[in-house]
Amino acid sequence: MRIKFGLVFMALLSAGFFCCQQKKAAPTKNTTRVNALAGLKADAVKFQDDDRPATAHLAYWNGLLKQKPYHQDSVMQSMLHYYIAGVYFRMDELDSLESHMQQAWSLMENQQGFESEKILLFSGLGNVAMVRHLIQQENYYYQRAARLLIAVNGGTLKPRQQVQILFAAAQSAQKLRQYDTAIEMNRRALKILPGLPNDYSAWFRAYSQMASYFYQSDGNSDSLYHYIQKMEQVYHLAPDYSKARFLYDRKASYFEHKDILDSALLYSQYRQNIDLQDAKNNGDLSKGRFSGNLFNSYADLSAIHLKAHNLDSAAHYLKRCEKLISRSPDGLDENNLILYSQNKADYLLATNNLKAASELQQKLVQQYRELYENENARALAEMSALYQLQSKDQSISRLNVKVGETNTSLQRNRFYLIITGLTALLGITFLILLYFIQRQRKLQAENEKAMLNRRLLRTQMEPHFIFNTLAALQSLIRFDEKSKALKYLSQFSKLLRSSLELSRAELVPLEEEIVTLENYLSLQQMRFDYAFIYRIVLPADLDSSALYIPPMLIQPFVENAIIHGVSSMKQGGEISVLFAVHGKMLEVQVTDNGAGLPEETDEGHSAHQSLSTHISRERLALLSRDKNMNAGIDISHTQQGTAVLIRMPVS
Repeated sequence: MRIKFGLVFMALLSAGFFCCQQKKAAPTKNTTRVNALAGLKADAVKFQDDDRPATAHLAYWNGLLKQKPYHQDSVMQSMLHYYIAGVYFRMDELDSLESHMQQAWSLMENQQGFESEKILLFSGLGNVAMVRHLIQQENYYYQRAARLLIAVNGGTLKPRQQVQILFAAAQSAQKLRQYDTAIEMNRRALKILPGLPNDYSAWFRAYSQMASYFYQSDGNSDSLYHYIQKMEQVYHLAPDYSKARFLYDRKASYFEHKDILDSALLYSQYRQNIDLQDAKNNGDLSKGRFSGNLFNSYADLSAIHLKAHNLDSAAHYLKRCEKLISRSPDGLDENNLILYSQNKADYLLATNNLKAASELQQKLVQQYRELYENENARALAEMSALYQLQSKDQSISRLNVKVGETNTSLQRNRFYLIITGLTALLGITFLILLYFIQRQRKLQAENEKAMLNRRLLRTQMEPHFIFNTLAALQSLIRFDEKSKALKYLSQFSKLLRSSLELSRAELVPLEEEIVTLENYLSLQQMRFDYAFIYRIVLPADLDSSALYIPPMLIQPFVENAIIHGVSSMKQGGEISVLFAVHGKMLEVQVTDNGAGLPEETDEGHSAHQSLSTHISRERLALLSRDKNMNAGIDISHTQQGTAVLIRMPVS
């Protein structure tokens, strides 16, 4: 056996280097941390459907902050602050929400790996910015969450979480009129939604947002209507107040965009009726009044009637807007108020009230100027804050690069140490291999010697069998029994052919060995004028084609049963060959009803024991040693004849 020690050495070095590289690339996680984080996530999901007050949830999360293994692990501390912030978000306590989110991020930002946890934190920071109306920061954090989500292909987040993050990124981009980004994020969410087939709200929201993006960006009107149709399909599957209102709003916007004013008025009226019913049922707490939806419905209806030159109807809806303004002057969005003022100015102009229209238009110009100035000032302040955030992120990135370089240096030193250890190990391995090589060569030489002995014994047996058969053929020819001789010769040729084929292999299927035995017994039956009958019996469940045995090992005992058993009988002779399998051991019992072999002498050998039997014993002894199994031959004599039990291992 040859071993290329150079290749072994290189393999060991490669294994060491691979281990180093694996250590370097693997995120700093351990089993305890992974299990603990999974437990925290499970608790957070369970608390979503928990009826206990928020204070109970806060007590639970705050209690974990002081317990092992959480209080000594920055990553787990970070996630606990994140879950605490989530409770404050539901309680609408913005200062506590922001405080815990900042703590969560400060604990996590320098950690390597943990992409899924960082996605959640970015999304949480986006939520803080959203409730603070910091549009630039909101978009910055939501986009970071979405881009990281895309980079890690979702990480360990569930499909529902992935969709919500992409929706938030799309809506924040829409607020800044970044419609291409909004459409991209929404389309990515649509690719994930097949994993949530029954979440009709998510499907409806995706289609509604896509319709809104195409409308606001003056995009393809066919695409706009396509998504409105999708909204309608989902609405019919799971109708509710919110879906109906959004559907009618999108349809009204579409038909107004196409200047089909009758349809635009129809769906705007449907939308207004939903808001009015909501206001009737819930009063000042209705969704329509609380969100300003009812005011928007009145403002949109007045604008469409103005386009259609229905001045009386336009005036009617403008008055309704004025009533809502008088009831809650501070509860309406500034943009909606400007929209109302613009509709009012258009109405005054259409009714030839030019002086009032001019005065209102001047106020509108001032309102627009103040609005844009405020937005610009806020955007500048937010951009400054964003610049500081990005500078901080870049500093952290540079710090992480330095940490990575330090880790690389440590890994390199560790690698050299491993090489030294492996070199010493290789020397020890070389000595051990050398010992086993010598031992293997010795065992191989013994096996080859045993194999040669088996082949030698078999070559001794095959001529012996052929000589016996030719002697019988010679006897038939001498007594001038030509027909018997010809038939005997034909049968003998078949037997000889199968015997020669079997003799080429070390092991043969039991099925083929049985065919050879049948040919031999048939041949001998003719030789002795059918003075005996024979039977070969196999178990019904035995697959003889699947078992392999040494060839020509059973035939000598069948020959003894004929020559020393039934050959002296004129008729009534019987020979049986019975097969049985016990585990990996095949047992073959050859019995006859003849006179049997003479008793053994003191030396333990029969005076008439055949050469083939002796050779078979030696073959079984070698086979027994090779397989480490108790193979052998047992011969017993009774008044009914002789029984030979052969035990041999099978493959």
